[in-house]
Amino acid sequence: MKRLACMGDSLTEEADLVKGHTWPSLVGNACALDVTNFGIGGDTTQGMLSRFYPEVIQLKPDYVFIMGGTNDLWWDWEVKTILGNIFSMSFQARYHDITPVIGLSMPVDVESAQKDDFSGPLQGYESLVETLADLVDKLTTYAIDSEIPVVDLHQTFLGDDQKAESSMFLDDGLHPNQKGHQLIADSVTSSLKETFRF
Repeated sequence: MKRLACMGDSLTEEADLVKGHTWPSLVGNACALDVTNFGIGGDTTQGMLSRFYPEVIQLKPDYVFIMGGTNDLWWDWEVKTILGNIFSMSFQARYHDITPVIGLSMPVDVESAQKDDFSGPLQGYESLVETLADLVDKLTTYAIDSEIPVVDLHQTFLGDDQKAESSMFLDDGLHPNQKGHQLIADSVTSSLKETFRF
């Protein structure tokens, strides 16, 4: 059985939902993959990069799904820093014969997030939404140029009005609910099967 490592933050971590019903587990079942989840809530791409070798490289999976950047933007980090971290992980993976796949992070359901009782992004929600869209565009361009498969979960969670679909999020407006995890799993599964012929 081939192995898939999932490197990310709380959008990947098996939290908030029943274990086994989050998207990494659902993808593993759908694609007959042995999945190891390295998602850590609140992590940044710098944190992901710092643990990439001891966790992913030493595991020696066949594939690694890398998704992050929202927490970085929350703290107003520069897009170029996030790009550098994500592509550093991708190129390390390739060097060690692990196939990288980049996930484009979901949008933020701003209306719900603003109602929740926690500190908002440093630069405000409007700027966060714009910067996240910019990160998604740049990640897509550089991934295509580097011939790295991309799974666009950003557009997947946007409605016809180009705003986040509230029905797919928990009340905090940041994390997917069960329907959202199923949507992610369906998108990732479809992409992996099309790209790698599972």
